[in-house]
Parts: sequence; structure tokens; C-alpha cells
Amino acid sequence: MDSARQALRLLRAYGLRSVLTLFGLVWGTASVVFLVGWGESLEEVVDRGFEKAGRDLGQLSAGTIGEEFTPSTDRRQLLISWQDVAAIRRQARLARAVGAETRRYLPVTAGSLSFHREVRGVEPEGLRIRAIPVAQGRTIRPGDVGERRPVAVLGFEVAEDLYGARPAVGRRLRIDGRFFEVVGRLERMGAQFGQDGEPIDDQIWIPITTHFASWPTPGTEPNAVSTVLYRLSRSSAVDATEDELRRLLAERLGVDPKDEEAIVGWSASRTLAQIPLGELRGILALLSVTTLAISGIGVLNLMLDTVRQRRREIGLRLAVGARPLDVVVQFLIETATIVALGGLLGIAIALALILAFAAVDLPEIIPVPRVSVPAIALALGVMSAVGLIAGGIPALRAARVDPASTLRSDG
Repeated sequence: MDSARQALRLLRAYGLRSVLTLFGLVWGTASVVFLVGWGESLEEVVDRGFEKAGRDLGQLSAGTIGEEFTPSTDRRQLLISWQDVAAIRRQARLARAVGAETRRYLPVTAGSLSFHREVRGVEPEGLRIRAIPVAQGRTIRPGDVGERRPVAVLGFEVAEDLYGARPAVGRRLRIDGRFFEVVGRLERMGAQFGQDGEPIDDQIWIPITTHFASWPTPGTEPNAVSTVLYRLSRSSAVDATEDELRRLLAERLGVDPKDEEAIVGWSASRTLAQIPLGELRGILALLSVTTLAISGIGVLNLMLDTVRQRRREIGLRLAVGARPLDVVVQFLIETATIVALGGLLGIAIALALILAFAAVDLPEIIPVPRVSVPAIALALGVMSAVGLIAGGIPALRAARVDPASTLRSDG
């Protein structure tokens, strides 16, 4: 206790220098807890954002034949038909499911309100891949597709824009002048990553056959699809699954499966794997730990000055029988008190900041730092190392003070 009280007296004696030293410790410790917790939360936000578009989702779409595969005069725009999708669905062995979607931006009217929204033609296989929960009513069923029914499922924001807090299911709306019955409303998905087109909350889903019949693409087959969806059977089979589907589709289109301009592929798993989240977390941890370690230099200098100014006191203690080990322990305790004070204040400030972030209504794409036990353990570990090094060197120097010469020079 005496050593701890001496440490507090030391901080008061050095005034501004003590404040700056403590600030370094507080800032460094808070950085470790806050930034490492933020990095962990960022990884969760990105993973959740990709999952919202569809779990283990992959997509293929038709493009233009690549220049290296055909003369530029024959670089025609390719189209994928619904029959093509049905064929590769039967032949594919690695994908868990294969589906099709088509889409257009169309005027949507309900009462006096009118908006342009993305209207997608969907089929049950594609909906199983998307795996978007329905909040009210139902989703598109096989019978809707088979009979080309004029039914619609609204995204959360579309339903809010058209009907506000009123129930949407059972109401009628017009899409490009055609009447549709609302049979379902999707759960709110919020921010999503890897989206093609508008967010799901801003989409309207109708049976794909109804979409074909209502808005055929001029000059093309009446059932040309916009996107082929597929769901991986396992995340480790990303490349193999895409290669198989690309080969099957290339055979149907008469193009080279290696032509990535002719068949454009995208995978949520591959995109997520390319984002260096682990490296980012490591960099954040390294920066914060380095900040805390640098603050130890201030503690070291403070304690070295203390040893110089207290040489007579140290020499007197040694002269009256104190052991060098007693002096070492005294200075280690004093240093540990200073480091612990700064570290605990830093942890408290970091936790307060995390709670403040959690209480604010932030956009979903902004990660809220989490209270991370490993981060707190890391901060405590670095603090211990800082205290041991910053206190050990001055303590050993104090223990080597010659009592006789010290007392003689001061006498």
C-alpha cells in the first residue's frame, strides 16, 4: 500500500507530465479494446450483409462473346432462356439448387401513389436459394408459375411506401397498367452486400411466367432470363460448382466455357473470401497494441527520472538494511500502480464508448464495436508487459545504487 500511495504522490508531483503519461496509457488501452471489438463486429456485418442476398449464393448471367474467342464483328450479345436454366438444373450435380430470375424497372401504382420499382420474375427454386422470410401472407408458389397468375410479393420498403402501416396482403396494385393481387410481404432485410440491382426491400416479386408473358424482350426469345441463381452445396466447392454450371451453360449457348465475358459469374463466398477482414483485424490490433506499447516509453522515462531524484532515499533505505530486492519490488509496485490506473481507465472509457455506439441508431452497414473478452485480455496482457519493462529497468537501476557514495555525495 505504501508503494501504491507513493505512485499516486509521484503522479501529483510531476503534474502535466503525469497527465500526458496517463493519457498515453488510457488512449492505448481504449484503442485495443475498442478497435479489436470493432474489427470483430465488422466481420459479422460483412458476413451478414452477403448472407441477406442468399446463403451460399452464386450467379451467372449472359454477356458478350469475348474478343479473344471470336472476331470483333461477331461479338454478339448472348441470352439465356428459361429452358437453358431447366436443362442445367437437371444436369448439375454440385449445386444444391438452380433457379432463374428476370427483372425490369416498371411503374407501380396503388391508389394515388405511383413509383418506379424493380419488378422481378421469380420461380420457387430461386426463392429457396434466396431464402428470404415472409412477414405476411405467402411467397410465390409453383401453381402461380404454372398458371401465370397476376400475384405479387412486396419487399418491405415497397409495402411501406405504398401502404404505410396498413396490411398489404389482399390489396391490388397496378404494375405498368396491369392489375396484381398482393399475396405476401417480405421481412425487412436492411443493407445487403453483393446485390444485383435494387435491394430486396425495394423489389416486387411476381411469377416468372407472368413476367415473361407481360413484358417479353423485343427481338429475343419470349422467356429470356436475366440471371441464373445457384446455391452451393458447400462453401469449399465454390470454384468446382461454378465451373460445372459454366460448362453446362456454355454448351447450351455454344460458347467457350473459359470465356468470362460471355458468361459472367459471381459468388458471395468468393467475394467474401477476397475481403481481407482477418488482415484488417490484425492491423487494427497491431496499431492499438503499438499505441499502448509506445505509452510505456513515457512510463519508463517517468520512473527513470524518479530513480535519479530519489537516489538519496534509495541509498538511505539500503544503508539501514533494506535488500536490493526490496527496492526492486517497491519500484515495480509503483510502476504497476500507474499502469493499472491508466489501463483500467482506458478499459472503462472503451466500454463506455461501445455502449454509447450501441445506444445510437446507426445504419446497419456501420459496425457497432462489441465487448470482446479476447480484446480485454489482450489489453491486460500488453499492460502487464508494459509495466514489467517500464518498471523493471528503473527498478534494477535503483537496486544498484551505492549507499555509501550516495550518502557521501549528498552529505
